[in-house]
Amino acid sequence: MSDNEDFQSQNANRRTYLVTYSQADLDKFATRREFGEAVEAAFNAGSGKVEVSYWACCMETHENTGGQHYHCSVKLSGPKRWNRVRQNLATRYGINVNFSESAENYYNAYRYVTKTDTNVYESPNHPDLRQIGSPKTKYCMKAYQQKHKNARQLKHKQQNEPEQTTVKPPKVRRLSNLDVSEFLVKHNITTDTELYAKAHEQQEDGKKDLAQFVLSRNAKSLQNIIATTWKMRSAAEQLARKEKPPMDMIRDCAEGDCVEGCNGVWLDCAIEVLQNNRTHPIIFAHAIRDLLEKGRGKFRNVMIIGPANCAKTFLLNPITKIFKTFTNPANNKYAWLGAESSEVIFLNDFRWSSEMIAWKELLLLLEGQTVHLPSPKNHYSSDICIDADTPVFAIGKSRVTYAGRYNTTDEVENEMMALVGRSLSFLLR
Repeated sequence: MSDNEDFQSQNANRRTYLVTYSQADLDKFATRREFGEAVEAAFNAGSGKVEVSYWACCMETHENTGGQHYHCSVKLSGPKRWNRVRQNLATRYGINVNFSESAENYYNAYRYVTKTDTNVYESPNHPDLRQIGSPKTKYCMKAYQQKHKNARQLKHKQQNEPEQTTVKPPKVRRLSNLDVSEFLVKHNITTDTELYAKAHEQQEDGKKDLAQFVLSRNAKSLQNIIATTWKMRSAAEQLARKEKPPMDMIRDCAEGDCVEGCNGVWLDCAIEVLQNNRTHPIIFAHAIRDLLEKGRGKFRNVMIIGPANCAKTFLLNPITKIFKTFTNPANNKYAWLGAESSEVIFLNDFRWSSEMIAWKELLLLLEGQTVHLPSPKNHYSSDICIDADTPVFAIGKSRVTYAGRYNTTDEVENEMMALVGRSLSFLLR
């Protein structure tokens, strides 16, 4: 390409350029990376604030001469003229390069660079602008189209009339849910906000298919795609984890590194707390192990009671780090959403109220029975069903007691609650 074909004026001022080095001297630039870095250095030279944001470079073989061409798409942080860049490359390396402003945006320039070269080199901070998914081809559709094409040609031949053909614009392939799902996994996108940011980033560079996908769906639909993608991704791991005994999980964690803030002293501190409260560590460990192995049930649920700052939460905190834990239900009728899929239920600073859960349902939950709790029907088709032997741990300032209408008490109900929960009382000494 010639300068006159690309620029009528040396005053062109753009954010995006397509730089071409025809008949490249491979002794000077042996790789795509070397040429791209040279172009970047030339753009960044001088005292101006405009710098190269990112670039991509390909190598192309000329059809006639067989020589090698370099094409480099460049995205700048702001508008900049090209003439001084060309002079810089000519002075420093003795080469002449051409600049094209034919690309409307960076994505168009990038597509030109990647049209034939499968080994395109991209700068380290280059966004992912490659095609999401792969074009779908179905042999049945090809056969169907060919059949109708043959029928039209036969009809035309019989009528001896010129065939009327209309040229239709190429159909733009829209992204499918599977395409976007694979894109989410590739870029480790776990929230809709991250997806919006990535779609906007690509739209700024002229690649609008992801933005089109996002704008054509509501927030709930996008959240469902993200949630389902990662559920599928972790399904096999969760099934394997489900079959693994709880104590094996604890042993695996004990052999690994400590969590942040532990510094390897949690066990020593926990033993000191238990000894100060006249509780043998073996008795406490047996209660925890019995609940984890057998699940919720009479005389197995663990509730630690005591005043503030007596290390109640400290003793049970490791459980929340090891297992998928449901904690602190809200004070409404939909408070237990998520408890059915958790590995451990941990009621931190638990205070019973009838708005959170009915007294009868709470007793059944602690006894190990199947419990059905309400869920919002605009999001869920059925009620919450807790039927697994999910261990239940709790801490509070006092035992859980029944409070009926007008705060009336019932000693029989309180006795039933005492039977389903093993209470360990700790008083800081």
